[in-house]
Amino acid sequence: MTELITTITAATVYPEFVRINRRGTVKLNKGTHTLEISKLPLSINPDSLRASIYGASNPRLLSARVKRVLFPDLPSDPARNLETEIENMQDELKRLDAKIELIKQNRLILDKLADQVGTYATALASGEKTVEQQLDYFEKLRKQAENLDDEIFTLQIKQRQVNQQLDKSSKELEQLNITRPHECYTASIDVESFSHSELTIEVSYVASEAGWKPVYDLRLLEKAGTQTLEVSYLADVTQNTGEVWEEISLTLSTARPALTSTLPELDPWFINPPEPIYPVAPLGLGPQALSPELTKEQLPINILNTRLARKAEKPEEIAALVTTVGTSVSYLIPNPVAIPPDGVSHKVNISRFTLTPEVDYVSTPKLANAVYRRAKVDNKSPYTLLPGDANILVGDEYVGTTQLALTVPEGKIELHLGNDNRLKVERELKRRDIDKHLIGGKTHLAYGYEIKIESMLPSRANLTLYDQIPVPRYAEIKVKLESADPKPTEQSGLNQLIWTLALDPKEKRTIRFDFSVESPQDLKIIGLP
Repeated sequence: MTELITTITAATVYPEFVRINRRGTVKLNKGTHTLEISKLPLSINPDSLRASIYGASNPRLLSARVKRVLFPDLPSDPARNLETEIENMQDELKRLDAKIELIKQNRLILDKLADQVGTYATALASGEKTVEQQLDYFEKLRKQAENLDDEIFTLQIKQRQVNQQLDKSSKELEQLNITRPHECYTASIDVESFSHSELTIEVSYVASEAGWKPVYDLRLLEKAGTQTLEVSYLADVTQNTGEVWEEISLTLSTARPALTSTLPELDPWFINPPEPIYPVAPLGLGPQALSPELTKEQLPINILNTRLARKAEKPEEIAALVTTVGTSVSYLIPNPVAIPPDGVSHKVNISRFTLTPEVDYVSTPKLANAVYRRAKVDNKSPYTLLPGDANILVGDEYVGTTQLALTVPEGKIELHLGNDNRLKVERELKRRDIDKHLIGGKTHLAYGYEIKIESMLPSRANLTLYDQIPVPRYAEIKVKLESADPKPTEQSGLNQLIWTLALDPKEKRTIRFDFSVESPQDLKIIGLP
């Protein structure tokens, strides 16, 4: 049995799993040999292992299999380093404790010297010491005490810092011990070599805990009156397989192989009249809460099912929502990629290209005195844009996010790019009259609105402006558009007014429309200004 050292050379990441390719070389004598690839993570699917062999002697692959083995209970390099750090910090704390204890003993000696009042008085009375000498002695004792207190304070600060670092390292070690695998897979490959030669072994397998999703940065750029849409097509790749991907060839695929394993079949579609509603015993009450005259066969089906469900205590399973779109697409990333097994999103660039958008403007001044940019663009790139989140920017200004729908080459995209302050719009109520001369018992109300528009854009702009007049819910109420200048381009059945305008740079426009509402005198109307 020979240990085969392999490295990960390529990975094909699907939306919910990954296929890993490993390669290794070994020199073998003539004969049959068993090669082992050890320490494969538990995230792999053992049934997915595939192997191939190459060499000058035309070697033969006999079999390949995977077995589950106990992982050697040895600490990893990061764990071993943390254990060493923790031991060093524990030794440092012991040294600090010893220093603090020694200084406290010296401080206690000073306190005892200062407390010898009788000795000082005797020395003064006998003339052995003068008052100045005694005061000088006390001053030296005081300074020494202050110095010792400062040393204790400094050491306690150091002690606190070491304790904080010790606590941090201990938690990191605990986390490593929790996540450290206790089992692993070992792949065994039986080969036959017909001469002493060097063989190359390639294996592939599928692993879970990996996936990717598309994300986009859409940036509208304007230069010399010409607008372009810069599209950054990115992949959000995550993996927590237990293996480190170091400078590998990465392919991103949209295929979902699991969906093609079986054909979908319909279950019968039953319909029936509603079941009669019976009183149900409150939850928590035993069988005695039901009428004793009802046997098991006579129990309403909903009560019987409730009892059975409570006995089974089985959680309800929720089916996943699966969507299949068109033919799968694969993207080979041109540069080698490194992704650690940390479960964190890593951005990988698929492509960057520019499109030519058709930008126009939309405003509904009744709701907001703002004008919004809208871009319509044809996907002239060779890429199929998959559904995903898109960040929208205008120049360097972040506008927001949107959800990009599936867009094939030559497909159309519509984007809302936020408001543009260079187009100003203002709506104002200019008329509100009540006709006091009632004719035929009718009340006549008249309203007029004025909308002012000003363009500060450097080029011609197409603006679609929306407004409305009321829609009556009763036949007795009549609403009529009396006048509009200019006339709306379109008026819908629900009295929505639409103007399509072409504005030149620094041009000002005014839109005025009037409408009337006629109703019976005794009918109160709500919803009017």
